[in-house]
Amino acid sequence: MPRVNIMLPEEILEQMDQVAEEEGLNRSQLIRQSFLVYLERREENDQRQQRQADIQKAMELQDRLRQNLPPWDALKILREERKKP
Repeated sequence: MPRVNIMLPEEILEQMDQVAEEEGLNRSQLIRQSFLVYLERREENDQRQQRQADIQKAMELQDRLRQNLPPWDALKILREERKKP
């Protein structure tokens, strides 16, 4: 496995060591697991943003379609449908 060297402020390193000890991990394991969690959250965020963009696009399409349709009375249509055998 390739080796990577990073520089961290002393306070972060102390926190990292404390968490690693609590979790029963070494620094490398903690960093690997932390990065995997980061990637999962990033993917979830990307998916959420895509869903929001898709919803916005659908709403805009719905608005455009609504502008091209004549006005209609939903209650009147519902009553007429109920009268049908």
